Amino acid sequence: MKYNISIIFLAIAGTFSTTHVTAQQKVLHTYFNKGIWEQVDKGLQRKWVTGSESTFAHWKMEKGAHVPQHQHPNEQVTYITKGSVRVVINNKDHIVKAGGILIIPANTPHEFFCLEDGTEDLDFFAPVRKDWVDNTATYIPQEKKVLEVVAQFDDMRPGNVAVSKDGRVFATIHPLGNPNQQLVEIVNGKAVPFPSASFQKNKNTLGDLTFDTPLGIIVDKKNRLWMIDMGLELGKTRLWSFDLKKNKLLEKIEFTQEIAPKGSFIQDVAIDEDRGWAYLADISNPGIIALNLKTKKSRRFSGHPSLQAEDVDMIIDGRVTDFGGKPARVGINPITLSNDRETIFFGAMNGTTWYQVPAKLFRENADDTVIGNSIVKFSEKPVSDGVATDTKGNHYITNLGGHSISKLDANGKLSSFIKDSRLKWPDNIALSEDGYLYISVNQLNTTTAFSGEPDAGKPPYFIYRIKL
Repeated sequence: MKYNISIIFLAIAGTFSTTHVTAQQKVLHTYFNKGIWEQVDKGLQRKWVTGSESTFAHWKMEKGAHVPQHQHPNEQVTYITKGSVRVVINNKDHIVKAGGILIIPANTPHEFFCLEDGTEDLDFFAPVRKDWVDNTATYIPQEKKVLEVVAQFDDMRPGNVAVSKDGRVFATIHPLGNPNQQLVEIVNGKAVPFPSASFQKNKNTLGDLTFDTPLGIIVDKKNRLWMIDMGLELGKTRLWSFDLKKNKLLEKIEFTQEIAPKGSFIQDVAIDEDRGWAYLADISNPGIIALNLKTKKSRRFSGHPSLQAEDVDMIIDGRVTDFGGKPARVGINPITLSNDRETIFFGAMNGTTWYQVPAKLFRENADDTVIGNSIVKFSEKPVSDGVATDTKGNHYITNLGGHSISKLDANGKLSSFIKDSRLKWPDNIALSEDGYLYISVNQLNTTTAFSGEPDAGKPPYFIYRIKL
């Protein structure tokens, strides 16, 4: 029996959603103090939300931060709550200190200079700041890094991306939208079914030898391609592995209903190729699944607070992103391993904390209490969907609200790696051996499952790459 995948996504959405926004987004209820700061420029950060008639922003500035001269067709009300700024309007200086309010008429050139560390500014704009929503504000510094187009998709969304040792590029096709293909290789910029058309669901009978609803994909150090298939139609989760030398299936491992019951949403995977272990993240029933690839035995670790979504809204282009009609609250995703495979790193999609835990505790079958007590915070992170970890311990994490990729170094310092308006829901990333970062971009927040309305995505969708 065929099912509409969008309906299946909606059906499980209540597992990780909350209930404080009414239908059609007529009322917005969010909390700035729980959101993630967007790095706009040196010493200049913002958070913002927008309605249908106005836009509201919260700025945080350090001494010396500068907003270049610009103008917009919006009246602006500026309220300095901490510190002080110098605002130049028509060649006249206005010093605004804490408690001061400045009203800037529409279409009036102005620029800001921060005079004190820790300055905070609340801005109200009417009408909506369309240049922010559309990412066309020219006065905001643009990245000089170059995104190269690897593949363009006009009729389907890329899901996750992976790159082999010899530079072959693979991608899953996101299950939202019932695509005819599920796993492809990018050949000369085109999506070609991998390993063959016979594996794709398309018009084939759904069964043990066809893909169902795969998403997570990775190439390990032994150049094997691994793909986790969530099985939203079949009702069973399977891990597929392919030999990239022969382009043939190596093995297919099916999880028991005890480990991955029907309705599980296991969408991310990390592989320890030397010791023979796989670690997977389930966002529907938030948990980590550890699979011994030799014995095929697995265990589930669930219930720990670190696996759950935080009460943090996913704000993209000034709007709170829903899932299933309610503000998204998505648990553990993504998950990754250190280069020596001894440390598991993970965090919730709707979360601001990046955690770590020793992998050996799973290999040694430690009980849940021991594992839970060993989970510690590594650093902060953005609201994210994908991650890739390099040999030096740097984590590259998608930043959904910032149209960017964040870099979290081995010492726990978080910074912006690239910000580009084309990164409209950077879903997943992968590192290649020749020093490129690959990014799949699919506008997932515009799909029916997230918005509750007809798909508002604007093809094409892309896989990009950028030189590290």
